[in-house]
Amino acid sequence: MDNINPNMSNEEKEKLINSLSKEDKAKLNEVLNDKEKLNDILKSPMAKALMKQFLKGGKNG
Repeated sequence: MDNINPNMSNEEKEKLINSLSKEDKAKLNEVLNDKEKLNDILKSPMAKALMKQFLKGGKNG
């Protein structure tokens, strides 16, 4: 998770995505293109915790 930054530029996001394996890219695209799967993930406790951290500017606590 250290590579994820809420203030990443589009170029940085693209580099991160391109660093994924072919299989992981396929999984990511599958989830991003499936509203139900994406919604389930966004409702997960981990996603909620990440969003809370991002909304605080990435600061712990």
